[in-house]
Amino acid sequence: MNKKNLVVCFLAALLAGCISTSQPVFTKHYALTPPTPPAATVPQNTAAPILRVADIAAPAWLDSTSMYYRLGYQGDAGIAAYARSDWIAPPPKLLQGLVEDALSGSGDWKAVIGTGAAAESDLSLNLQLNDFEQLFSAAKQSAGVLDLTATLIDDHASKVVAQRTFHIEKPAPSADAAGGVKALNEAAAEFAQQLKRWLGGAVARQSH
Repeated sequence: MNKKNLVVCFLAALLAGCISTSQPVFTKHYALTPPTPPAATVPQNTAAPILRVADIAAPAWLDSTSMYYRLGYQGDAGIAAYARSDWIAPPPKLLQGLVEDALSGSGDWKAVIGTGAAAESDLSLNLQLNDFEQLFSAAKQSAGVLDLTATLIDDHASKVVAQRTFHIEKPAPSADAAGGVKALNEAAAEFAQQLKRWLGGAVARQSH
């Protein structure tokens, strides 16, 4: 075998070795982390109303497991999805559990029930998710954006008690999917706290 053929065989063997030892690339699946529960369990207020939390509504683009980001600094209104990162469930489903857990553990309600519960409710909470994405204001700077409209309805009188749109932005620690997940987790946790306070005030005003 001449020197040229020897070099070709060596390169071919090296390439084959690289291919055989390469690791497969998997999609990373992310979830929203539930807030840390309080040290002491808050008892339910048996004199308080029963709250029904309706299934969170969302536009079609948010009703999927895709993890979206937008390059706002380029002046482009379009959104894109990470190729190898997604949510384990659509954001409305992830937020649904977080909201119900936060409200049922607050002690402000006799009970917090879902759409499928057979029990009668005094108040209903309708939630419309408008935005849930990672927004880049610069190539290395981004934030998790959560925008959601909440409507509280008196089930007995069939009227709106209160309505509010929550817009929360939290800075991402890194300019990638993992950073976006952390920022959106913090935005979701803050939203749950703001929602609890707002509902408490709305119910108090209604009773006067």
